[in-house]
Amino acid sequence: MKNKTLFFSLLLLGIIGFCTQATAQDSLYTKYGDVLIGKIEKITFDKIYFKTSYRSSAVDIKLSEIVNAKSSEGFLLNDIRNKNWRGNLVLDSLNNDLIGIKTADSVYFFEERDIFELSRDQKKKFKDKFKLGIDAGYTRAKSNNSMSLSLGLNTSFRTRRWDTGLEYKDYGAIVGLTIIGRTSFTYNLSYILPKEWFFNGKILLYSSTEQSLDQRRNFTLGLGKNLIYRRAQHLSVTTGLVSNYENYTNSPSEFKSTEGMFNANFNGRLFEHLDLTSDWTYFKSFDDRERFRNSLSLDVRYIFLNHFNIGIHYVLNTDSKPPVETSNRDYVFEVKFGWTLQRR
Repeated sequence: MKNKTLFFSLLLLGIIGFCTQATAQDSLYTKYGDVLIGKIEKITFDKIYFKTSYRSSAVDIKLSEIVNAKSSEGFLLNDIRNKNWRGNLVLDSLNNDLIGIKTADSVYFFEERDIFELSRDQKKKFKDKFKLGIDAGYTRAKSNNSMSLSLGLNTSFRTRRWDTGLEYKDYGAIVGLTIIGRTSFTYNLSYILPKEWFFNGKILLYSSTEQSLDQRRNFTLGLGKNLIYRRAQHLSVTTGLVSNYENYTNSPSEFKSTEGMFNANFNGRLFEHLDLTSDWTYFKSFDDRERFRNSLSLDVRYIFLNHFNIGIHYVLNTDSKPPVETSNRDYVFEVKFGWTLQRR
């Protein structure tokens, strides 16, 4: 008798647990009158990725098509002042273009520009902070107006306080008996301070046959300000000091100089499937008043099938007064195809 009582007690607890889990679901109400029951897997500033029982993968629904949303589990909203707001997700037609968090005492609504990140209130995994991208392309370079192949790799690891990234780019071609090439390697590390100021350190290794440059080594320390700092968009300006070391093909000497630097960088989404990365750096030599350098990079990518992209990339480097007799300008125009580890 005791065994039967124990069996039915366990069975009842199992049924209660199953029913509780089944009822603890999210609800979406669309402007077309549809009601969807399931689970919100991910939310961005323009879409909700919603998993239902009758689909093996999540379906993406535009926020503009949703009248109301109710979540059974908590969400974490981190605003641009690095303040966390925890509660249930709230979307309703009375607050268009706003995302709300319902806490124990009230409901707080936020505009997109005030949100750094919105996610489930759970511990983040390494893959949530890590990004990896690979691309290959076809390039026209200034060197002999040549066509060449290119290969690129970029990675980044980003938290609310630390932002680090590595980028490698290589262009190569053979014109007659001459090898035409251009290689760059960059490692960047930033620590975010209160009010979106940050310390920045950067290492750059660069070579270019067009500029007879065997290798340029730059070591930079700077202070910057994030004008926009969100998960989907990042705009910053930085100023600092650069130690510059250069070795040229037509000179046995190593040239050293100290430079002042100003950088402006934007990286993020322009439209739903269109991303832009733009970077401009101005270098002014303290050792030679007539020498200054510019480095400009523009990268536009169209994202499709969640992980793939096709785009164009333009790079321009100028040097007003190289320490040896060589070209003072080098450019590359690239059409490329890429893949990213993260689902878009």
